[in-house]
Amino acid sequence: MEEKEEFSGYPLSREEHKESPALSPDTDRGLIQRAQRGDKDSLALLYVRYHRKILNYLYRFCGNRSTAEELTQETFVRMVEHLHRYRPTGSVGGWIYRIARNLALNHLRDRPKIYEVSLDEPLTLEDDTVDLKEAVAGKGPQPDEEAARVEKEVMIQRALLRVSPVYRDAVVLYDIEGYTYQETAEMLQSSMNTVASRLARGRAQLAAILGYLKKERQR
Repeated sequence: MEEKEEFSGYPLSREEHKESPALSPDTDRGLIQRAQRGDKDSLALLYVRYHRKILNYLYRFCGNRSTAEELTQETFVRMVEHLHRYRPTGSVGGWIYRIARNLALNHLRDRPKIYEVSLDEPLTLEDDTVDLKEAVAGKGPQPDEEAARVEKEVMIQRALLRVSPVYRDAVVLYDIEGYTYQETAEMLQSSMNTVASRLARGRAQLAAILGYLKKERQR
């Protein structure tokens, strides 16, 4: 069994705790430096800035809305607990995503099952929340195109949950969340070559699983 990935970081030096005069206070690093000095408003701004992104990432990775919400809250609890250990050698967003990723991986190890996407549970997409039963069945005011879009979204999510977690990470971050190779590599603490390899394998697995699911639906 793969060892759990522990949160890593280093105590800041006195010089690093000081906010750089050239650093705008509303940048991620500016906010986190102020938060390290006890500014609760800065913590609140970081939460608002990353809450939805982390929730979407965790939902894609775990496939269960309530689990994603719990892990999202735990991500920000860990962020606050380890503020003093943040070292400004990478992006704040990458640091927060790594906390979320470690929690998600630990959760999957503790509960190694594949989640199904429920038609009874609203699904949060990029722009809104829709009722899957209504959308897939074509009921209500939503057009056929919207029903087809949501049905496709459900199919992709079901397939995504069957992709190996190590490859799923790269697919979610790069293909779905829209991060660059460099940003994805930072979040996964891997080289860009490794990300490219995982992405290729993840896409291949996803395509194969989608093909299988489509055949199952046609029977």
